[in-house]
Amino acid sequence: MNRGSSMHTPKVIPAIALIAILSSACSSGGSRADINRNAASPRSEDQRHRLYAAALAASDSPLDSQEFKSVCRAIGIFDVNDRPNDQYSDFVGEHVRWTMDANGKQFRLEIDTKDKARNYLSRYFKQ
Repeated sequence: MNRGSSMHTPKVIPAIALIAILSSACSSGGSRADINRNAASPRSEDQRHRLYAAALAASDSPLDSQEFKSVCRAIGIFDVNDRPNDQYSDFVGEHVRWTMDANGKQFRLEIDTKDKARNYLSRYFKQ
């Protein structure tokens, strides 16, 4: 196994868990979630997971990162106030499964540094 990927994996999974735990206390307004869901540009599930993974990997503190919040709004899991909406928990559960499949594992190798993750976002995430 690539040493960089084994170092990256422990950072991603706890970050996902931390975000899920912190967001579980947040409530979302149905109307704001609907507005955000409608505003999100259409993306495949794989694209959504890649953007989310890259946004997590690009920062030591994703919850404080404006880029992470922007990605989450764009993929339809944060509301207009940068709070997790009613789609968030389901998406995080799906994301954990995605990170364990072949596509997710390969993608993690592609973004195994902050610079690579930021580069991915600059190429594929247009705000």
